[in-house]
Amino acid sequence: MEHLWKETESRRTSRAAWESIKPELSRIRLLIAESLRSGDLTDDELEIRLGMRHQTVSATRRGLVKDGIVEATGDKRPTRSGRSAQVWRLVL
Repeated sequence: MEHLWKETESRRTSRAAWESIKPELSRIRLLIAESLRSGDLTDDELEIRLGMRHQTVSATRRGLVKDGIVEATGDKRPTRSGRSAQVWRLVL
């Protein structure tokens, strides 16, 4: 039976991006956790502090939330674009 799922260019690009970041994942998680240890921050503030792209910071931070290492404070602060953003804190 012929395989019905066909990988799209977008999925290949996403998979390649994931493969390229995997070796750095534990280092990035550590950098985000260490930044939050010094104080509560939004993703935007983490991006500025760490010099990383939004996609990297937000995806890694989501993983830390899922693992119970980071949680939302319930507070919000404006981003560089003026939008309201959740503030995050280190649980540990």
